[in-house]
Amino acid sequence: MVKVNDTMADQLEYQKFLSTKVKDLELDLETSICHCLEKLKKELSDKNINLWPDFYFGDEWGCYDKTISIAIPFYLATPELRTLEGYVPKDNSLVKILRHETGHAINYAFKLWKRKDWKETFGDFNKNYPERYLNKVNPWSKNYVKHLHYVDDGHGSDPHYAQRHPDEDWAETFAVWLSPKSAWRKKYQNWPGALAKLEYVDKVIEEIAGQKPINTNTKRDGDHTSIEDTVSEWFGLDEEKDEKIQEYIRDLKELFIKPEGKRRRLVEASYMIKKYSKPLAENVSAWILGSNKNSVRKCLRQWATLCRKEGLYYKISEETNKLIELTTLLSHHVNDSIGRIKY
Repeated sequence: MVKVNDTMADQLEYQKFLSTKVKDLELDLETSICHCLEKLKKELSDKNINLWPDFYFGDEWGCYDKTISIAIPFYLATPELRTLEGYVPKDNSLVKILRHETGHAINYAFKLWKRKDWKETFGDFNKNYPERYLNKVNPWSKNYVKHLHYVDDGHGSDPHYAQRHPDEDWAETFAVWLSPKSAWRKKYQNWPGALAKLEYVDKVIEEIAGQKPINTNTKRDGDHTSIEDTVSEWFGLDEEKDEKIQEYIRDLKELFIKPEGKRRRLVEASYMIKKYSKPLAENVSAWILGSNKNSVRKCLRQWATLCRKEGLYYKISEETNKLIELTTLLSHHVNDSIGRIKY
């Protein structure tokens, strides 16, 4: 970010950066997160797994269905982009996410989900992803590992992500199994269901060790080279004087607080917005006819940026209530922008 004592040339260069389209940014995986990728590569090599996924910079995390392509958020690529994003994974958390996504790629590369024993262990791969699942999870279940629960990725951890879908259950289990320091046999010795899944992963990977993948299909969904927004537009920095932005600021100030003293037991409002941005965008765009998931995500990115600028926080004990209020506020603004509601 530009500082007060930066030279005019620095400031001009930064303004040029902000006005550059995301698709035109020169981003290099090997130089930006090479240490994390090298760690992952060594872990796969140590297990004799003959697959290196097709990593690329995209608009968000994800492994494209039934391919070996894994998107890494483009805002992790440079210090400037990381600063604008405001809250990004530390290296240990980044590696954990990479292990999870690689679990998906290995499942697809070797078509493990088609195996009878895979289905018996994890369930039906072809079942639909639920729109909401957190209200259906069993928080005391010992049939699932906990992996993303310990990830500090700026969008929030999820202690029950393995319960979302059989494919996520596999990816979470694989990630725990792959981690050199997980000590999974000891950690899950009193969790019979989770331990059985870990032992299954251990058996299956031993079977496919050294083998060539059956499927090497790639598809780069959401590739950063397809993003037409400028950096400024993507992070919601281009409309500070816009009347709608001022309305956003007023509403966010009513929803969150601006502490004057100590911030103990307070969390940055931008953190919560990022934590729930994906499910919020998916659900609100499904509820409101004429809305678009990408435009809803853009609105939430703007809100996160505005919350950081305004120094807004919330009490961690009030997160559930604040999420309800945030959902209501988002639905209002999305509906207001198109004027039609889907019933």
